[in-house]
Amino acid sequence: MRFQVSSRVRSEMATAAGAARPTTQADDRRWSVVVRPRGPFDLRLSLEAAASFFPAAEPPSAILRAPVQVDGVSAIVEIGQSSRAPGRFHASSTPAIPGARLRAIARQLISAELDLRPFYALAAPHSVIGAVVLSLPGLKPLRPATLFEMAVIAITEQQLSLAAAFHIRARLVRRFGTPFDDLWIFPSPEMLAATSLPDLGNCGLSRRKAEYVKSLAQRIAEGALDLEALRRESDERIRGALVSNRGFGEWSVQYILGRGFGRPDSLPSGDTGLRRVVGQYLAGGRRLTTTELEQALAPFRPFRGLAAFYLAVHWRLRRGAGSKPGASRELAGARARGAR
Repeated sequence: MRFQVSSRVRSEMATAAGAARPTTQADDRRWSVVVRPRGPFDLRLSLEAAASFFPAAEPPSAILRAPVQVDGVSAIVEIGQSSRAPGRFHASSTPAIPGARLRAIARQLISAELDLRPFYALAAPHSVIGAVVLSLPGLKPLRPATLFEMAVIAITEQQLSLAAAFHIRARLVRRFGTPFDDLWIFPSPEMLAATSLPDLGNCGLSRRKAEYVKSLAQRIAEGALDLEALRRESDERIRGALVSNRGFGEWSVQYILGRGFGRPDSLPSGDTGLRRVVGQYLAGGRRLTTTELEQALAPFRPFRGLAAFYLAVHWRLRRGAGSKPGASRELAGARARGAR
């Protein structure tokens, strides 16, 4: 599987400093910058985790490839981890994206600003979550490059299985997106705003969800909503901006805050699957209520969403490996030994 995220990237994201350099003198259309995330980060593991949430097509790659549009120009961004210096990542683009903007896009995709060390210190004493964290060193949630794509992801996943939502988005992208190399660029707000509800419905969206997608796209295309401008705002300010749109309730807000805005404490506690998974670890296999989930993860503030993410990934990777429900400590030991 190639982890595919796509977006239009606005100029406000170009805040990182540093010059880009050509990868080779012979090809001045391919540029590369060095990215140094805060704290530990394992790209291969994070790609494996991302792949575990969706129908598997092929083994996860060690390279993150993302088709993007920057000022109307299509490009593919590739991010790889240095084997000699694990804390250094190389991001390149074809054709060239200006260095500062390329670095900003890469940092967004890999959650570079998220420092896992405070979370690890908080989780270490816990008998269950401490072992889970130990088994997944350097795991970070990967993020879409734009919040519009993240918002559409949230709409498609409302009250649907991840697999069903994945296939709906794939049809949406292939019908209204733009092919570039072997990937597809996510359709722009302008494209989806101009699309009819029946055409959106032909991708598998219900009538109501088609209305939500079209309404959101229209607001962004008309300039009534600027999601990217909200990146540095408070959670409450972001919540207010999101719930003013049709189809966005508390679950969607928390999901977008966590995965789109990178807020590690954001917890979509109404999520049925998450309540079931966390209950497997912290309630003897019983599915938790919304309140019980919040209580169970309260000791991990301000990283409740990150703690839930680690449990969800551990559950999926462990199931894929055929482990039994009581095998968290054994898997933790195996992962830890392998990381040395």
